Amino acid sequence: MREQSAVQRREAAIPVQLLTADILHSRKNELDLMIARRAFELFEGRGGGNGHDVDDWITAELELLPPYRHDLKESAKAVVFRAHLPCSFTPDQLNVSVEPRRLIVSGKRELEVTCVGGAPTHVEKRTQRIFRIEELPVDVDPSRTKVAAIAKPREKTRAASSGR
Repeated sequence: MREQSAVQRREAAIPVQLLTADILHSRKNELDLMIARRAFELFEGRGGGNGHDVDDWITAELELLPPYRHDLKESAKAVVFRAHLPCSFTPDQLNVSVEPRRLIVSGKRELEVTCVGGAPTHVEKRTQRIFRIEELPVDVDPSRTKVAAIAKPREKTRAASSGR
């Protein structure tokens, strides 16, 4: 029974789009600008005052790029990166780049949020993003890399990369 479910899980792996590193590096630059703008808003919201720039940056980064659990494992045949992504990102919302010693995972998802409270109830569109650069412990061959998203019941989507 377990062998059957493992085969079914393998068959449920959905390929994730591989992009060149320069595209995702430009995305990182865009995210850094967004974080810098938000950190400055936090600085202004406190009425200025020096000495909290790192706190403002970290707060802004957490607001724009929520953290997620991940692990990196190496075997004789593969390097596997597994990430438990927030809000069940789908494969079409993920982009991955693999370089000989680096893996970059990026994702963007549009959300509709219903706002209730003092103002009349309304729906806002918000964007949730993820971005991670992971240094790999060994050289991998990007041309032999396989990247897939695997959805497990009652768990978040995860991205996995393997191959050397």
